[in-house]
Amino acid sequence: MIGQKLGPYEIINEIGKGGMATVYVAHHAPMDRFVAVKVLRQSFAGDADAIARFQREARLVARLEHPHLLPIYDFDGTHDPPYIVMRFLESGTLKDLLARGRLPLQEISHLMQQVSSALDFAHRRGVIHRDIKPSNIMVDTDGNAFLADFGLARSLEAERPGASGGLTLPGTVLGTPGYMAPEQAVGQRKIDARADIYSLGVVLFELVTGEPPYKGDNPVSVAMAHVNQPVPRATALDGSLPPAIDGVIATAMAKAPKDRYSSAADLAKASEE
Repeated sequence: MIGQKLGPYEIINEIGKGGMATVYVAHHAPMDRFVAVKVLRQSFAGDADAIARFQREARLVARLEHPHLLPIYDFDGTHDPPYIVMRFLESGTLKDLLARGRLPLQEISHLMQQVSSALDFAHRRGVIHRDIKPSNIMVDTDGNAFLADFGLARSLEAERPGASGGLTLPGTVLGTPGYMAPEQAVGQRKIDARADIYSLGVVLFELVTGEPPYKGDNPVSVAMAHVNQPVPRATALDGSLPPAIDGVIATAMAKAPKDRYSSAADLAKASEE
């Protein structure tokens, strides 16, 4: 699509790819600015569920206005292909930042506070993200974090009796194996905000150690490790870390949702202490 136009947006380069969509940097001539454009892949053009999920993502984020949620500027769900236009951050994602080396604890705490505040805001409005991971957290040049990619998000409105619009079949596993809460890994349909808190705990482990908590030969083995293996101690990988971090991570990543922090705000507060 390089060089093509989607409405007033001229596609410049590809910057990311997910299961259903590709993200490009584009130039918006009327405003003379660069934006990120998420485009539904052509292979999903005839998939009504995929189109509905894509449209739902735009609607969900449009009503979640928060300083640390990546804003949506524009959306065209009827265009072929459909696209979502978002703020473009040239500095990239938290995954990109981690690839350059581990971060100071003070910077980690700063990022955790911001991501947790955005996640807590979404949760209080009945939206579960379901795919918290470093590549879905954008970071600007000033070190500020922005939660992005609500493509797998679910509104708790869809769980209410008689509600319409549920797009997930029972037993369907959605998310990224390396960051999946145990209840996600086994395909439970009714997950709540505590699944996101688990995933954020995984992100915290990776931030402070430079490694994911579980490794495996394939995605299934990694997902099952989240279900069956004990939560590893971060201090076992780095003895210079404060001992309290092990307890914070263990609570965030508790196997049973009832044993986790009750909110992202509680996790942020604990990680700061």
